[in-house]
Amino acid sequence: MNLSQIDSAALLENLHTGVVVHSNDTKISYANPKALELLRLTSSQALGKDALDPNWRFVDKHSQVMGVDTFPVNRVIKTKAPITNLEVGILDSSSEKVTWVICNAFPEFDELHQITQIVVSFLDITRQKKVIPFEDIVELANDVIVVTEAAPYQDKGPKIVYVNQAFTALTGYTKEEVLGKTPRILQGPKTSNETTYKIRTALAQQLPVKAQILNYSKSGKEYWLDMNIVPMKNEFNDVFYFAAVERDVTEQIEREKVLKELSVRDPLTSLLNRRGFFEAAKASLSYAKRNIKSVSLAMIDIDLFKAINDNYGHQTGDEVLKEFATIMCECFRDSDIIGRLGGEEFCVLLTDSNLLSAKEKLDIFRDTIEKSTINIEDEHPIKFTISVGLTESDKNSAYNLDAMLKQADKYLYQAKDSGRNKVCL
Repeated sequence: MNLSQIDSAALLENLHTGVVVHSNDTKISYANPKALELLRLTSSQALGKDALDPNWRFVDKHSQVMGVDTFPVNRVIKTKAPITNLEVGILDSSSEKVTWVICNAFPEFDELHQITQIVVSFLDITRQKKVIPFEDIVELANDVIVVTEAAPYQDKGPKIVYVNQAFTALTGYTKEEVLGKTPRILQGPKTSNETTYKIRTALAQQLPVKAQILNYSKSGKEYWLDMNIVPMKNEFNDVFYFAAVERDVTEQIEREKVLKELSVRDPLTSLLNRRGFFEAAKASLSYAKRNIKSVSLAMIDIDLFKAINDNYGHQTGDEVLKEFATIMCECFRDSDIIGRLGGEEFCVLLTDSNLLSAKEKLDIFRDTIEKSTINIEDEHPIKFTISVGLTESDKNSAYNLDAMLKQADKYLYQAKDSGRNKVCL
């Protein structure tokens, strides 16, 4: 068949693909019926219309409004190169409905290689785009989705442009209350500065970042998030949004805290157990060493505790231990570290205390115990005393916990061997 016999005009008029011909000043010189349908224009409206018309808008595949210089016809004029299979959405001022098309555009040249016209074709893919309702999936997702602008990046942080229903359910904020604000409205006094710095640094470099962060709801309630922030790029590889996918992990964090607390607490007295005391004491000694602070350590033993168990039973002995722990907490500061190392043996690390001031505190505590009476139901009032071995961090112990415990234990045995109910150092 001779192709010259095909009626090209009739073919164009009946194509299911939109075809638009632009002159080299971007004005439309021809548009077939399908193109007019896709562009939502009549023939009279289309002819002579140029790419600078403010009522004519394109959006890229991420639904970001495209600049005039990135319109297909203008890109071809600028580069003199064809465009193939570009996914764009068509908008006009009459509706916010997007018509999605695959766009191809190519230039035609004269003998001087100057562009004479640009032929643009549009293939409607709106139906295919709706097969998977991505907007509904994001809006109804269980995970929190927050989208912020990417530029210009300011110290206050990028502004929020989208949040889904999971965000409003978790935070208590409506969409209207947060759009245009920065994510900093969700941060509070316990939000980690280190974490926010990590996030800001990544965003400033337009890099993805993962973090776990403590945020605050509208009512002030704390909640923890596992956050994954990724940059969203257009076809020119420019970052135009940051999308954060966030999962509420508050219950998991609280559960881990409880398990951690149980692992370092003595179940009878609620004091730190041996493991918990060692962890806290070593951290405190490390701080004291860096800041050249005096620290004292006391080993404390209840005198003749075995006799209490033998005479009154182990249940009564447990009550004595619990009451003793309560008195300890009342006599020492919150900054001091108190632990039950086992049985009737206790230990206290007195922070920012030299040997003299620690001795005074331990003498007061020893006197308080001696004067105390523990009343157990159906039992006679129980009185007891304590022996204490006390040492101080110095050049010999060098803020070493094991060395200090060894010294304090030696002085504890001196207190017991010399009659009990005393503090030895």
